[in-house]
Amino acid sequence: MLDFSLALPSEICLELGVRARTRRLSINVSVDEMAQRIGLSSKTLGNFERTGRCTLETFVRILESLNATSDLQAVLVTQSRTIEDMRAKAAVVGRQRAYRLASRTK
Repeated sequence: MLDFSLALPSEICLELGVRARTRRLSINVSVDEMAQRIGLSSKTLGNFERTGRCTLETFVRILESLNATSDLQAVLVTQSRTIEDMRAKAAVVGRQRAYRLASRTK
């Protein structure tokens, strides 16, 4: 599975298209049937599954048809931080270096 924190935007989009296709196939729904359900052309849906490119509204409609809108619940949620969390983060030493091995003499 692709680690989104290390991926390029185009790689993330492509992965989302692949995941949508995998989920659609797992529930045994054809491209034509799903496209009809959400009011898209099968070409548009197929293009999304291959490239990961579509509008945000289309993406949400696809997620709805796959019963996957709950997967969006954690997206862009601001995490509250306490003063203690901020102090702990500030106390962490920034960059640490590995020790060099002592040079060997023959």
